[in-house]
Amino acid sequence: MKKSFVILASAVLLAGCSGIGTHLPKSAEYRTEDPAVDSMLQSIRLIWATSELNSIMVVKDGKKILEYYDCCYGPDFMNICWSASKTFTATAVGFAVQDGLLDVKGRLVDYLKPEQLPRNVSDTLAGLTLYDLLRMSSGLKTDPIGQTSCGKLKTPALTVLESGFENMPGEKYRYNSMNTYLLGVAVSNVTGMSLEDYLNEKLFKPLDIRKYHWDKSAEGYNTGGWGLYLPTESMAKMGIFMLNRGVWNGRRLLNDEWFDEATKVQIRQYHGKGYSEERIAGLQDNDFNMGYGYQVWMNSVGGFRLDGAHGQFVMVLPEHNAVIVLTGNVGNTGPEMKAMWKYLLPLVE
Repeated sequence: MKKSFVILASAVLLAGCSGIGTHLPKSAEYRTEDPAVDSMLQSIRLIWATSELNSIMVVKDGKKILEYYDCCYGPDFMNICWSASKTFTATAVGFAVQDGLLDVKGRLVDYLKPEQLPRNVSDTLAGLTLYDLLRMSSGLKTDPIGQTSCGKLKTPALTVLESGFENMPGEKYRYNSMNTYLLGVAVSNVTGMSLEDYLNEKLFKPLDIRKYHWDKSAEGYNTGGWGLYLPTESMAKMGIFMLNRGVWNGRRLLNDEWFDEATKVQIRQYHGKGYSEERIAGLQDNDFNMGYGYQVWMNSVGGFRLDGAHGQFVMVLPEHNAVIVLTGNVGNTGPEMKAMWKYLLPLVE
């Protein structure tokens, strides 16, 4: 997506939004410039000719120590989170579980409306659980994210479920954004609220996140797996909330048990692919193969992350009591992460 288009789209989204909300405190070492930023910028320019790093925020012990914005961006800019949206949807599931409305091991079919289900529900579909969706092991055959985003699919939930399965649920890891869409549908159905309204009540208001937008599908549900827009600092607040395992300003919002499960390895990316032990050993220092929790990725340096296309990252680093946020338009995010560990991680160590 070209920078001019992103800026225009975000300007439209900002219309009618209230203020950004309370800001995170600044540390005594707070700065907006740092040699690490210059090195990071130079590094990603060497990765891909069209790389853009729009913002960086580094938070240590709950305080901002570094805040950087490219000249075309700023604190109020609404970043498209892409698949970092997924972690927000999973967190909504956590709140619904806490409210007694969902069960992680519950069947998806029990949380959908009759019109969202195929006329003949197969045994395989009947056995599909929210747990399978949360850890990307649904086995569903199709992932029509583009058609859902543009509104071409009028009934995305039904369409995906009617397409059937390529694997049995739980059998194999396969990244599929419609897994998250279906989780969002389940949350909306049991709460009687849109996904964004439910999260506004449970998460955004307590964290004083006032600016947000979440795209909707043609059937009226927030897209769940993508389409959430937030300022950089609001993304950092989400990281701190998860770092503190559901506590915000001394108040527990989401139970500790949720984070015991959500932020640990629930499945490996190579699960079910029949790789040899030798090949698996060669994969285990790669940020994309360290394991997957409930819509979060594990990091090679420890901790976990919210991960969106083109370099939208919220790195949660419990060992350092820190959060690092990056937003941008980067063509090769693997080397971008390696550059981040090299240049930004030392700031919190």
